[in-house]
Amino acid sequence: MSQAQQPAAWNVSDWNPQPDKKEDVILPLPCGGSMAFRAVRTSNARGGAPTYLDDRQVLLGGADEEIAVASSLRTDFVSGPFLDPAGARYYLLGKYEVTNQQYRAVMSASDCKAAAVSGSERPDAAKAGVSWFDAIDFTRRLNDWLYATHAAALPKADGSPGFVRLPSEAEWEFAARGGMAVSEAERGNPTFVPSGADLADYAWFADPRLSGKGAQPIGALKPNPLGLFDMLGNVEEIVLDPFRLNRAGRLHGQPGGMIVRGGSYLTSKQAMRDSTRTELPLFDAAGKSELRSPQVGFRVAIGALALTSPAEAKAVQNEWEALRKSTASSGETDALQILQRLLRDTPNPEERRDLRDVLAQIGQERRLRSELEARAIRGVWSHAVTVRGNVMASARELDDWQKVIDEPDPSGAGATRKRVAMERLGAERSIFNTYLASYLDLVTQLATGFQNADILAEARLLRREFEEVGDKAQVEHLDQTMSIVTRYRQSSQMRNTRAMRDAIVGARPWLR
Repeated sequence: MSQAQQPAAWNVSDWNPQPDKKEDVILPLPCGGSMAFRAVRTSNARGGAPTYLDDRQVLLGGADEEIAVASSLRTDFVSGPFLDPAGARYYLLGKYEVTNQQYRAVMSASDCKAAAVSGSERPDAAKAGVSWFDAIDFTRRLNDWLYATHAAALPKADGSPGFVRLPSEAEWEFAARGGMAVSEAERGNPTFVPSGADLADYAWFADPRLSGKGAQPIGALKPNPLGLFDMLGNVEEIVLDPFRLNRAGRLHGQPGGMIVRGGSYLTSKQAMRDSTRTELPLFDAAGKSELRSPQVGFRVAIGALALTSPAEAKAVQNEWEALRKSTASSGETDALQILQRLLRDTPNPEERRDLRDVLAQIGQERRLRSELEARAIRGVWSHAVTVRGNVMASARELDDWQKVIDEPDPSGAGATRKRVAMERLGAERSIFNTYLASYLDLVTQLATGFQNADILAEARLLRREFEEVGDKAQVEHLDQTMSIVTRYRQSSQMRNTRAMRDAIVGARPWLR
């Protein structure tokens, strides 16, 4: 690089206006630039050897019937390629949308003087007017530059450096909804914006209160729970996948144009949803060129190879085999052994092919059933925690009314108050008994309904999620429920309703 091309120092406010030294991951760019990323965790800390096939099932889409064919509810899966020191998996996603300055630096890395932003174009505004091919070319050029000059700056998966790419649609939506920084129930809300908060504090959209038109500076508003800015509004964001329609809870088989997510400064407030997805054509038929819409931009992710080495491929295969075997019942195992014996012994190539297809289908269905069972177990634990909270809240209210009844009243002046307290005590006892019966049913279901599953493993995963969001009350309710379920399994005495009740709320005067 000649002296005339030496880049001037970038203003931090142009590429990371709301820095977080603890959580931000910074990647160098050409021409003296930088880009900030955030880690999006897809699993809890596990410790020990990594699990390669550990992914997270996520619910995507929404319940809006008028756009159901594009955005109705469906399940997908996400998993990060990188491991933090505690063993949690994560991927990296751009903290902000790619800016004008960042785009110019990468696309003109060989001539930084020519890459300078000038005129009315703001260096810190989100880059707009890009095609899907432009976004892909940006990632290609940036990877070329990083691998040639700053490979050590890229995170590594099993010793192999990652690479910059567009995020997948599932990665984008999981992160937009708040990822593991929020509860599963909160991820199902229409937007990540807290209840009662003003959307205008978090997103640029079509609203007279929001000044200006066109792409706005990055990071000017509030972030989502993961510390990601402008996930809604400003510019629509291109993702890696081709668009596919939604067919009754799954994606349709025909790939289409490009997908843009998050809405833009032209999107109405009513259409601002984490689930909104729009198909745009790759080419502009009128302009006879790639489609470059003035409200479309992008942000980038950092991923890695799924299999980084022969050793990892072998570890994945071993884990896959263990998963396949662990999900089989005894009857299924017998049937599989018969099929495998037939496959081994039959000389007919067509029969061998058919048997292999049957075995593969059985394995796939069994793995799916195992995942569904794990999700069901987690759901029962979560429900039990909620109901236990209701049980304990009702018990505390009963305690308060009991205190009123037990208060000394030599003069008899409080007779009316005591009478009201007794009436309220009776009514609340009915509510308590309903909550308690529901809770005991859930405990029994956990203790006896999943004999072949490791239900405590699912409880521990749920506990980590509660810890991550700082919900100490939920952690306590879960710990107590785990204790009662374990005691139920170990002792026949705990299967007595009164014993279980006493273990839950202890001795209370109103229980007499």
